[in-house]
Amino acid sequence: MSLLFKEIDCQPSPLGNISLRRRRLPAFSDRDIYEVKLGDEFLMSSMFVEAEEALSDLGLAAVQGMTFL
Repeated sequence: MSLLFKEIDCQPSPLGNISLRRRRLPAFSDRDIYEVKLGDEFLMSSMFVEAEEALSDLGLAAVQGMTFL
């Protein structure tokens, strides 16, 4: 397997295969980018985190003031 790409894990799901992979981008100072894919579609990437941060803000706002055991 290439040093620039590694599939870390892949598991079947009812919607298709879900995979976690790492890509190294020489153009970005050999930065490691982690990606989650469902089949051929990208679900998440550590290169673009705006959607994940917005989703976490919504979740935290929904539970603000709640106490957890």
